[in-house]
Amino acid sequence: MAICKTYEELSAALQVCAPLLMLDSLELNADVRSAVGVKAVSMNESVFQGHFPGAPVVPGVLQVAGMAQGAQMLFDLLFPGEGRPWLKSLRRVKFRTPVQPGMLLKLSFEVSAENGDGSVDFLVKNTAEDGSLCSSGTICLERRPKDFFHPAPAAGECPFTAELATMQKYAAVQLMEYIPHRYPFMLLDCAYGLKMDSSYGVKNVTGGDPLVSASSPACYPGYLQIEAGAQLGCAAMLSQPENQGLLGFFMSIDEAEFLRPVLPGERLVFHACCEPKGRFGIAHGTFTVGGETVTSGCIKFALVPREQAEK
Repeated sequence: MAICKTYEELSAALQVCAPLLMLDSLELNADVRSAVGVKAVSMNESVFQGHFPGAPVVPGVLQVAGMAQGAQMLFDLLFPGEGRPWLKSLRRVKFRTPVQPGMLLKLSFEVSAENGDGSVDFLVKNTAEDGSLCSSGTICLERRPKDFFHPAPAAGECPFTAELATMQKYAAVQLMEYIPHRYPFMLLDCAYGLKMDSSYGVKNVTGGDPLVSASSPACYPGYLQIEAGAQLGCAAMLSQPENQGLLGFFMSIDEAEFLRPVLPGERLVFHACCEPKGRFGIAHGTFTVGGETVTSGCIKFALVPREQAEK
């Protein structure tokens, strides 16, 4: 028998609210180990103020948020236990069709594998009303004890500290000359270097950020860390003279692994290496808090003319 969850019920169960809650309703079916969710995309959503202003597109990582949220609800239903679900990793997440205001999305979830370490893989597909596939990927979840979500402060020193002191610093307003992101979806506070083979970004995590306080307990979700790394990689590529007039679009998250929560009061420092492939780019990133690696990932993005993106 199907179990239907409203927006309010999802918010309470997931302990997430706007602007990060990316499901308006969800129908769960334990008999067939699957679920179907709905997301209505409206121009009134705050993210459009800062994500490609003038050409509003739902960020790929917010589509990932919806994927993870529906998978978490299905995980809790099918695999109950102590503690809470944790987004362990992402694999082969592809963004195929831009998601724009006015679209009504259907997200489908199914169990694809039960792994030997206790984690569970979910295959998620996000489709538009006309049946076109907007995004898809594998979400891996595992159950973690409650104290995992309140880690002790990282005791070590940031491994990149010495390198940053020797590099040119770019303030957020300078980075906005290269990338179109603005509040509330500008996820870089500053950057260093902006070289293709080595760039560094900094994000101060604070409860005053609506993207941080949207979760309870407040945290900086892993999928937003991947977006911050993507913004850094795009800034590095778009700062090159040959790429002037272009914009960067997310194509895929090939893989990402999340090792521990990042909490208010912590400073996230990340290193990105970009490999250009013509009008495409591959970026590898490592994210640290103090001396501790918290996230790693590999993404792909495309560079397109600004006028083409704004059509």
